[in-house]
Amino acid sequence: MLFDLQPKTKRADLYDRENELSEFQKAVNLDENLVLLLGIRRLGKSSLLNVALAESGMPYAKIDVRSLYFTHGSIPQEILARKILDSLLSTVSGRKSLRLRLEKVLGSIRGVRISGLSVEFDRKPDLAEILEKISSWAENENLRAIIAFDEAQYLRLSGIRYDGLIAYAVDNLPGITFVLTGSEVGMLHDFLGLENPKKPLFGRYARGIVLQRFRREESVDFLRRGFEEVGIKPSEEEIKGAVEKLDGIVGWLTMYGYLRGVRKLSHANAMEELFNMAEKLIREELSSILQNSKRYGAILKAVAMGNVRWSTIKEYVEFKMGQVNDAKFSLLLNNLVKYGYLKKEATNTPSRILLLRKS
Repeated sequence: MLFDLQPKTKRADLYDRENELSEFQKAVNLDENLVLLLGIRRLGKSSLLNVALAESGMPYAKIDVRSLYFTHGSIPQEILARKILDSLLSTVSGRKSLRLRLEKVLGSIRGVRISGLSVEFDRKPDLAEILEKISSWAENENLRAIIAFDEAQYLRLSGIRYDGLIAYAVDNLPGITFVLTGSEVGMLHDFLGLENPKKPLFGRYARGIVLQRFRREESVDFLRRGFEEVGIKPSEEEIKGAVEKLDGIVGWLTMYGYLRGVRKLSHANAMEELFNMAEKLIREELSSILQNSKRYGAILKAVAMGNVRWSTIKEYVEFKMGQVNDAKFSLLLNNLVKYGYLKKEATNTPSRILLLRKS
Protein backbone atom coordinates (compact mmCIF):
# COMPACT_ATOMS: atom_id res chain seq x y z
CA MET A 1 0.00 0.00 0.00
CA LEU A 2 1.05 3.60 -0.46
CA PHE A 3 1.52 4.17 3.27
CA ASP A 4 3.84 1.18 3.74
CA LEU A 5 6.98 2.56 5.42
CA GLN A 6 9.29 0.04 3.74
CA PRO A 7 10.82 0.86 0.33
CA LYS A 8 8.46 -0.22 -2.42
CA THR A 9 9.28 -3.18 -4.66
CA LYS A 10 6.31 -3.20 -7.08
CA ARG A 11 5.05 -0.53 -9.46
CA ALA A 12 1.53 -0.91 -8.05
CA ASP A 13 2.80 0.39 -4.70
CA LEU A 14 4.87 3.20 -6.23
CA TYR A 15 3.01 6.45 -6.75
CA ASP A 16 3.76 8.04 -10.14
CA ARG A 17 7.49 8.15 -11.08
CA GLU A 18 6.55 6.99 -14.57
CA ASN A 19 8.99 9.41 -16.18
CA GLU A 20 11.86 8.31 -13.96
CA LEU A 21 11.15 4.62 -14.63
CA SER A 22 11.03 5.32 -18.35
CA GLU A 23 14.37 7.15 -18.21
CA PHE A 24 15.93 4.23 -16.37
CA GLN A 25 14.70 1.71 -18.92
CA LYS A 26 15.95 3.87 -21.78
CA ALA A 27 19.42 3.83 -20.26
CA VAL A 28 19.35 0.03 -20.03
CA ASN A 29 17.98 -0.37 -23.56
CA LEU A 30 20.71 1.91 -24.92
CA ASP A 31 23.43 -0.07 -23.12
CA GLU A 32 24.52 2.95 -21.10
CA ASN A 33 27.19 2.23 -18.52
CA LEU A 34 26.49 4.79 -15.80
CA VAL A 35 23.16 5.99 -14.36
CA LEU A 36 22.76 8.35 -11.40
CA LEU A 37 19.59 8.57 -9.27
CA LEU A 38 19.76 11.84 -7.37
CA GLY A 39 17.70 13.66 -4.77
CA ILE A 40 17.44 14.43 -1.08
CA ARG A 41 16.52 11.73 1.40
CA ARG A 42 12.88 10.70 1.69
CA LEU A 43 12.12 11.30 -2.00
CA GLY A 44 11.87 7.58 -2.73
CA LYS A 45 15.16 6.81 -4.49
CA SER A 46 15.40 3.33 -2.98
CA SER A 47 11.80 2.54 -3.96
CA LEU A 48 12.38 3.79 -7.49
CA LEU A 49 15.57 1.75 -7.72
CA ASN A 50 13.86 -1.41 -6.48
CA VAL A 51 11.04 -1.15 -9.01
CA ALA A 52 13.33 -0.11 -11.88
CA LEU A 53 15.65 -3.06 -11.27
CA ALA A 54 12.78 -5.53 -10.98
CA GLU A 55 11.23 -4.28 -14.22
CA SER A 56 14.49 -4.04 -16.18
CA GLY A 57 14.38 -7.70 -17.14
CA MET A 58 18.12 -7.89 -16.47
CA PRO A 59 20.14 -9.68 -13.77
CA TYR A 60 21.22 -7.23 -11.13
CA ALA A 61 22.97 -6.74 -7.82
CA LYS A 62 21.82 -4.07 -5.37
CA ILE A 63 24.13 -3.04 -2.55
CA ASP A 64 23.22 -0.68 0.30
CA VAL A 65 26.60 1.01 0.66
CA ARG A 66 25.62 3.06 3.70
CA SER A 67 24.74 -0.05 5.71
CA LEU A 68 28.05 -1.66 4.75
CA TYR A 69 29.98 1.42 5.81
CA PHE A 70 28.28 1.78 9.18
CA THR A 71 28.50 -1.97 9.84
CA HIS A 72 32.18 -2.41 8.99
CA GLY A 73 33.61 1.09 9.31
CA SER A 74 35.02 0.76 5.80
CA ILE A 75 34.21 -1.20 2.67
CA PRO A 76 36.96 -3.71 1.83
CA GLN A 77 36.95 -5.28 -1.62
CA GLU A 78 36.16 -8.70 -0.16
CA ILE A 79 32.94 -7.50 1.47
CA LEU A 80 31.82 -5.54 -1.60
CA ALA A 81 32.67 -8.42 -3.96
CA ARG A 82 30.72 -10.91 -1.84
CA LYS A 83 27.68 -8.62 -1.69
CA ILE A 84 27.75 -8.11 -5.46
CA LEU A 85 28.01 -11.84 -6.21
CA ASP A 86 25.48 -12.94 -3.59
CA SER A 87 22.94 -10.41 -4.85
CA LEU A 88 23.55 -11.18 -8.52
CA LEU A 89 23.24 -14.93 -8.01
CA SER A 90 20.03 -14.37 -6.04
CA THR A 91 18.36 -12.44 -8.85
CA VAL A 92 18.98 -15.27 -11.34
CA SER A 93 18.07 -18.07 -8.93
CA GLY A 94 14.76 -18.63 -10.72
CA ARG A 95 16.49 -19.13 -14.08
CA LYS A 96 18.38 -22.33 -13.48
CA SER A 97 20.37 -22.63 -16.69
CA LEU A 98 21.37 -18.95 -16.58
CA ARG A 99 22.52 -19.28 -12.98
CA LEU A 100 24.51 -22.45 -13.74
CA ARG A 101 26.37 -20.68 -16.52
CA LEU A 102 27.08 -17.74 -14.23
CA GLU A 103 28.34 -20.11 -11.53
CA LYS A 104 30.62 -21.77 -14.09
CA VAL A 105 32.09 -18.42 -15.15
CA LEU A 106 32.61 -17.28 -11.58
CA GLY A 107 34.04 -20.65 -10.61
CA SER A 108 36.81 -20.13 -13.14
CA ILE A 109 38.17 -17.29 -10.99
CA ARG A 110 40.98 -18.49 -8.78
CA GLY A 111 39.99 -18.41 -5.12
CA VAL A 112 36.22 -18.11 -5.68
CA ARG A 113 33.97 -20.87 -4.35
CA ILE A 114 30.20 -20.96 -4.73
CA SER A 115 28.45 -22.95 -2.05
CA GLY A 116 24.68 -23.13 -2.37
CA LEU A 117 23.37 -19.58 -2.17
CA SER A 118 26.58 -17.97 -0.92
CA VAL A 119 30.03 -17.11 -2.22
CA GLU A 120 33.31 -17.79 -0.41
CA PHE A 121 36.83 -16.61 -1.12
CA ASP A 122 39.98 -18.65 -0.50
CA ARG A 123 42.10 -15.56 -0.97
CA LYS A 124 41.68 -11.80 -1.31
CA PRO A 125 39.40 -11.31 -4.33
CA ASP A 126 40.33 -9.26 -7.36
CA LEU A 127 37.20 -7.17 -7.85
CA ALA A 128 38.31 -6.02 -11.30
CA GLU A 129 38.61 -9.63 -12.45
CA ILE A 130 35.21 -10.45 -10.98
CA LEU A 131 33.62 -7.57 -12.88
CA GLU A 132 35.37 -8.70 -16.07
CA LYS A 133 33.87 -12.18 -15.71
CA ILE A 134 30.40 -10.77 -15.00
CA SER A 135 30.59 -8.54 -18.08
CA SER A 136 31.77 -11.42 -20.27
CA TRP A 137 28.95 -13.64 -19.01
CA ALA A 138 26.33 -10.93 -19.60
CA GLU A 139 27.57 -10.29 -23.15
CA ASN A 140 27.50 -14.01 -23.97
CA GLU A 141 23.92 -14.19 -22.67
CA ASN A 142 22.93 -11.08 -24.67
CA LEU A 143 22.04 -9.38 -21.39
CA ARG A 144 23.31 -6.55 -19.23
CA ALA A 145 24.33 -7.03 -15.63
CA ILE A 146 23.20 -4.06 -13.54
CA ILE A 147 25.23 -3.27 -10.42
CA ALA A 148 23.45 -0.73 -8.24
CA PHE A 149 25.10 1.07 -5.32
CA ASP A 150 22.47 2.69 -3.10
CA GLU A 151 23.92 5.73 -1.24
CA ALA A 152 27.08 5.33 -3.31
CA GLN A 153 28.78 8.39 -1.84
CA TYR A 154 29.92 6.22 1.09
CA LEU A 155 32.29 4.42 -1.29
CA ARG A 156 34.53 7.48 -1.11
CA LEU A 157 35.00 6.93 2.64
CA SER A 158 36.34 3.41 2.26
CA GLY A 159 39.96 4.28 1.54
CA ILE A 160 39.83 2.37 -1.75
CA ARG A 161 39.66 4.14 -5.12
CA TYR A 162 36.37 2.64 -6.21
CA ASP A 163 35.91 5.60 -8.55
CA GLY A 164 38.92 4.34 -10.51
CA LEU A 165 37.49 0.83 -10.62
CA ILE A 166 34.15 2.13 -11.90
CA ALA A 167 35.96 4.22 -14.51
CA TYR A 168 37.85 1.12 -15.68
CA ALA A 169 34.58 -0.83 -15.93
CA VAL A 170 32.80 1.98 -17.79
CA ASP A 171 35.61 2.10 -20.34
CA ASN A 172 36.24 -1.62 -20.76
CA LEU A 173 33.30 -3.73 -19.62
CA PRO A 174 30.35 -3.21 -22.00
CA GLY A 175 28.18 -5.85 -20.33
CA ILE A 176 27.73 -3.90 -17.08
CA THR A 177 25.58 -0.90 -16.20
CA PHE A 178 26.40 0.83 -12.92
CA VAL A 179 23.58 2.62 -11.11
CA LEU A 180 24.53 4.95 -8.26
CA THR A 181 22.13 6.74 -5.95
CA GLY A 182 23.08 9.62 -3.72
CA SER A 183 21.38 12.00 -1.31
CA GLU A 184 24.17 13.94 0.40
CA VAL A 185 24.79 17.02 -1.70
CA GLY A 186 28.25 17.19 -3.17
CA MET A 187 29.49 13.86 -1.80
CA LEU A 188 28.45 11.75 -4.77
CA HIS A 189 29.41 14.58 -7.11
CA ASP A 190 32.87 14.82 -5.51
CA PHE A 191 33.30 11.04 -5.42
CA LEU A 192 32.59 10.63 -9.13
CA GLY A 193 34.38 13.76 -10.29
CA LEU A 194 32.70 13.74 -13.71
CA GLU A 195 33.69 17.39 -14.13
CA ASN A 196 37.07 17.17 -12.40
CA PRO A 197 39.99 16.48 -14.78
CA LYS A 198 41.98 15.03 -11.89
CA LYS A 199 39.43 12.25 -11.25
CA PRO A 200 39.29 8.88 -13.07
CA LEU A 201 35.69 9.35 -14.24
CA PHE A 202 36.26 12.80 -15.72
CA GLY A 203 34.49 13.25 -19.04
CA ARG A 204 32.43 10.05 -18.87
CA TYR A 205 28.77 10.24 -19.77
CA ALA A 206 26.30 9.58 -16.98
CA ARG A 207 22.52 9.71 -17.30
CA GLY A 208 21.25 11.73 -14.36
CA ILE A 209 17.73 11.02 -13.12
CA VAL A 210 16.72 13.58 -10.50
CA LEU A 211 13.74 12.82 -8.28
CA GLN A 212 11.62 15.88 -7.57
CA ARG A 213 9.16 16.50 -4.79
CA PHE A 214 5.50 16.00 -5.65
CA ARG A 215 3.51 18.96 -6.89
CA ARG A 216 0.73 20.13 -4.60
CA GLU A 217 -2.01 18.33 -6.55
CA GLU A 218 0.06 15.13 -6.61
CA SER A 219 0.57 15.28 -2.85
CA VAL A 220 -3.16 15.70 -2.28
CA ASP A 221 -3.96 12.80 -4.61
CA PHE A 222 -1.32 10.63 -2.97
CA LEU A 223 -2.85 11.13 0.48
CA ARG A 224 -6.40 10.64 -0.75
CA ARG A 225 -5.50 7.36 -2.45
CA GLY A 226 -3.55 6.14 0.53
CA PHE A 227 -6.34 6.93 2.97
CA GLU A 228 -8.80 5.16 0.66
CA GLU A 229 -6.60 2.05 0.80
CA VAL A 230 -6.73 1.98 4.61
CA GLY A 231 -10.42 2.78 4.74
CA ILE A 232 -10.59 6.21 6.34
CA LYS A 233 -11.55 9.63 5.02
CA PRO A 234 -9.89 12.59 6.76
CA SER A 235 -11.24 16.05 6.09
CA GLU A 236 -9.97 18.06 3.14
CA GLU A 237 -8.65 20.63 5.61
CA GLU A 238 -6.44 17.98 7.24
CA ILE A 239 -5.11 16.76 3.90
CA LYS A 240 -4.39 20.24 2.59
CA GLY A 241 -2.81 21.23 5.89
CA ALA A 242 -0.45 18.24 5.77
CA VAL A 243 0.42 18.93 2.13
CA GLU A 244 1.22 22.55 2.91
CA LYS A 245 3.70 21.62 5.64
CA LEU A 246 5.26 18.49 4.13
CA ASP A 247 6.13 20.24 0.87
CA GLY A 248 5.82 17.32 -1.53
CA ILE A 249 8.43 15.05 0.09
CA VAL A 250 7.00 11.58 -0.39
CA GLY A 251 8.70 10.03 2.63
CA TRP A 252 7.09 12.53 4.98
CA LEU A 253 3.73 12.24 3.26
CA THR A 254 3.94 8.47 3.66
CA MET A 255 4.85 8.77 7.33
CA TYR A 256 1.94 11.16 7.95
CA GLY A 257 -0.42 8.79 6.15
CA TYR A 258 0.84 5.86 8.21
CA LEU A 259 0.43 7.71 11.52
CA ARG A 260 -2.96 9.17 10.62
CA GLY A 261 -4.41 6.28 8.62
CA VAL A 262 -2.80 3.10 9.98
CA ARG A 263 -2.09 4.03 13.59
CA LYS A 264 -5.27 6.13 13.69
CA LEU A 265 -3.73 9.16 15.39
CA SER A 266 -5.51 12.47 15.17
CA HIS A 267 -4.24 14.93 12.59
CA ALA A 268 -2.58 17.08 15.24
CA ASN A 269 -0.93 14.13 16.99
CA ALA A 270 0.23 12.63 13.69
CA MET A 271 1.86 15.90 12.65
CA GLU A 272 3.49 16.36 16.06
CA GLU A 273 4.95 12.83 16.08
CA LEU A 274 6.11 13.22 12.49
CA PHE A 275 7.96 16.44 13.23
CA ASN A 276 9.55 14.96 16.33
CA MET A 277 10.94 12.09 14.25
CA ALA A 278 11.86 14.23 11.28
CA GLU A 279 13.69 16.93 13.18
CA LYS A 280 16.65 14.69 14.04
CA LEU A 281 16.93 13.39 10.49
CA ILE A 282 16.86 16.88 9.02
CA ARG A 283 19.47 18.14 11.50
CA GLU A 284 21.69 15.20 10.58
CA GLU A 285 21.27 15.93 6.89
CA LEU A 286 22.04 19.61 7.32
CA SER A 287 25.12 18.65 9.35
CA SER A 288 26.30 16.48 6.46
CA ILE A 289 25.82 19.37 4.04
CA LEU A 290 27.87 21.71 6.23
CA GLN A 291 30.67 19.16 6.59
CA ASN A 292 31.03 19.16 2.83
CA SER A 293 31.04 22.95 2.58
CA LYS A 294 29.82 25.59 5.02
CA ARG A 295 28.88 27.72 2.03
CA TYR A 296 25.95 25.34 1.42
CA GLY A 297 24.53 26.41 4.77
CA ALA A 298 24.98 30.07 3.92
CA ILE A 299 23.16 29.59 0.60
CA LEU A 300 20.22 27.87 2.31
CA LYS A 301 20.12 30.61 4.93
CA ALA A 302 20.11 33.29 2.24
CA VAL A 303 17.15 31.70 0.47
CA ALA A 304 15.30 31.18 3.76
CA MET A 305 15.68 34.92 4.40
CA GLY A 306 13.94 35.71 1.11
CA ASN A 307 16.85 36.15 -1.30
CA VAL A 308 15.72 34.64 -4.60
CA ARG A 309 18.18 35.97 -7.20
CA TRP A 310 21.61 34.57 -7.99
CA SER A 311 23.27 37.91 -7.26
CA THR A 312 21.60 38.55 -3.90
CA ILE A 313 22.23 35.00 -2.69
CA LYS A 314 25.90 35.31 -3.64
CA GLU A 315 26.12 38.69 -1.94
CA TYR A 316 24.82 37.20 1.31
CA VAL A 317 27.17 34.21 1.09
CA GLU A 318 30.19 36.47 0.56
CA PHE A 319 29.09 38.72 3.44
CA LYS A 320 29.05 35.68 5.74
CA MET A 321 31.81 33.49 4.32
CA GLY A 322 34.15 35.69 2.29
CA GLN A 323 34.66 36.03 -1.43
CA VAL A 324 33.86 33.11 -3.74
CA ASN A 325 34.34 33.17 -7.51
CA ASP A 326 31.31 32.98 -9.78
CA ALA A 327 32.07 29.49 -11.13
CA LYS A 328 32.46 27.98 -7.68
CA PHE A 329 29.33 29.66 -6.38
CA SER A 330 27.28 28.50 -9.37
CA LEU A 331 28.50 24.95 -8.82
CA LEU A 332 27.44 25.02 -5.16
CA LEU A 333 24.05 26.50 -6.02
CA ASN A 334 23.46 24.02 -8.84
CA ASN A 335 24.36 21.13 -6.55
CA LEU A 336 21.65 22.20 -4.10
CA VAL A 337 19.17 22.33 -6.96
CA LYS A 338 20.31 19.04 -8.49
CA TYR A 339 19.95 17.18 -5.20
CA GLY A 340 16.56 18.72 -4.46
CA TYR A 341 17.33 21.09 -1.58
CA LEU A 342 16.39 24.13 -3.64
CA LYS A 343 14.03 24.53 -6.55
CA LYS A 344 14.26 27.01 -9.39
CA GLU A 345 11.01 28.81 -10.04
CA ALA A 346 9.84 31.81 -12.01
CA THR A 347 11.72 35.03 -11.27
CA ASN A 348 8.76 36.62 -9.52
CA THR A 349 8.13 33.56 -7.35
CA PRO A 350 10.14 33.01 -4.15
CA SER A 351 12.57 30.09 -4.27
CA ARG A 352 11.80 27.32 -1.83
CA ILE A 353 13.89 25.17 0.44
CA LEU A 354 12.66 21.62 0.12
CA LEU A 355 12.62 20.55 3.75
CA LEU A 356 9.82 20.40 6.28
CA ARG A 357 8.05 23.55 7.32
CA LYS A 358 6.81 23.35 10.88
CA SER A 359 5.28 26.78 10.88
